[in-house]
Amino acid sequence: MPNLNGGHLFIRCLKQEGVKRVFTIVGDTILPLVDAAADEGIEFIDTRHEGAAMHMADGYARITGEPTVAMFTGGPGYSNAISALPAIYTSESPVIFVAGCAELPEKGMTTFQEIDQISMAAPVTKGSWLIHDKNRIPEFVATAFRSAMSGRPGPVHLTLPIDIQEAAVSEDDLPPYLPNEYRNMGRAQGDPELIRQAANLLSGAQKPVIILGNPARYSVSADQASALAEKIGAPVFTVEQARGLIDDDHPLCFGYADGALNATARRFREADVVLLLGKRLDHRYRYGGIFSPTAKIIQADPSEAEIGRNRGVAVPLLGDLGAITEQLTSACQSNPNLAPWLSQLQIDRQGWLDTLAANAMGNEPLHPMDVYTSLENIIDNDTFIIMDGGDYVQWGRSFMKAHKPGRFIRLGPLSHLGAGLPYGMAAKLAHPESKVLVFTGDGAFGFYPMEFDTCIRHNLPMTVVMGNDSTWGIDKTFQMAYFDRAIGTDLRSVRYDKVVEAIGGHSEYVEQKQDIAPAVTRAIESNLPSLVNVVISSTTSPLAEAMIARRTGH
Repeated sequence: MPNLNGGHLFIRCLKQEGVKRVFTIVGDTILPLVDAAADEGIEFIDTRHEGAAMHMADGYARITGEPTVAMFTGGPGYSNAISALPAIYTSESPVIFVAGCAELPEKGMTTFQEIDQISMAAPVTKGSWLIHDKNRIPEFVATAFRSAMSGRPGPVHLTLPIDIQEAAVSEDDLPPYLPNEYRNMGRAQGDPELIRQAANLLSGAQKPVIILGNPARYSVSADQASALAEKIGAPVFTVEQARGLIDDDHPLCFGYADGALNATARRFREADVVLLLGKRLDHRYRYGGIFSPTAKIIQADPSEAEIGRNRGVAVPLLGDLGAITEQLTSACQSNPNLAPWLSQLQIDRQGWLDTLAANAMGNEPLHPMDVYTSLENIIDNDTFIIMDGGDYVQWGRSFMKAHKPGRFIRLGPLSHLGAGLPYGMAAKLAHPESKVLVFTGDGAFGFYPMEFDTCIRHNLPMTVVMGNDSTWGIDKTFQMAYFDRAIGTDLRSVRYDKVVEAIGGHSEYVEQKQDIAPAVTRAIESNLPSLVNVVISSTTSPLAEAMIARRTGH
């Protein structure tokens, strides 16, 4: 049998895990891996900044629901890439972060570009390991993928020294069995007695609420989510990566599970029974305080550590969320008492959407809602809606609907501005047949504008719809609210569309409402990476208003 090296062995292990693409910028200490990947048919998607490649891997994992690999040279490549890792960690995205480094015997001797990569990644991963032995490459790869997808998903890190990559191995060193032979362990069921208790609470509630959070994206299907809601007749809200698991147009779905973005969710205080399917009781939920003290909380989670964290629960359900959803669907009875509750939520939901839409007056400079209301006829159920950061984007998060899992993507809890462009690139790579609309502010756009070059090189014709108010809008709003003055938050009025045009993309510049939809249509039809630069006013979004009210008590 032909001899191979550790790089080939590592890449073959990735192939066995189903990896077809790796996100990267090529560098010195991963060159054997890059060469091996070319032999093994793995595609390298190279970006213009390592942080963008990491965000792209994050987006790809969210969109596909599968673990994704990002790979970089050690030292400076690693340092640039790790800037995105805390965002991936807090978003609970299964990214395998791989880095090279100098030869293993020289570690600790101030060798070439040496930093402590293992310790740096450890606080923001589910596991961080140095592969110190060529014979253990299959073990470390298997452990990485298992860890990334077990419990609540999340990133892991592997450092592979270049001498381990170059070390000779044989075909006999390949794993003796495949991942599906040791991962097919079935789905952990919820305790039957606790399932019965939860079903009784849901079936007898007057004002129940079901909330789907991050881990549900990876274990609950859209059919399972809708089947549970329909069996009970209970209202459902979605948040984070679970947006779209049940269509916002479904009569039992009432949108974002966040009262700052959806006034309907402010009714959570009235709920008597709350089913949390993977939703943490975090700061956005005031650690459980948004619910009545008398509400019965049913918390289902794949991680034991999350159940009862910050607030006691009436029924804990530990296990696979898809399995638990099916168990609850079988155990629950249709609840005949919910018509008044549903009617109130429907009134709230429509009233909220009408309130948002009323801001679209067509005045110049345009209100953000002028943008979003203009695009309703362009967006179909297969369109990817990618939301970056900034106040302009928060209006869209409040108004626009999620229709399918993995097609409504936003920044995670850490909110790394600029990640929207790499997310859009990932969406177009995963689903080239679908329209991809990225909504970003002018401030956020400045982080990764050269990724338009990546789009052109890899034929990723996404469309970016920029809201350009020439300011760091949300921070200026906070400064004025808290200190009655603004410092360091002004930006120049820049023709970013010309920048994109110079790179080779399609560009549009818009100042009037009637021009928005035609400009976006032309951008999509150009079949080029495109930017629609829309001049907007600086406004205070519902999210910013809620954050100010919480801090000031007004």
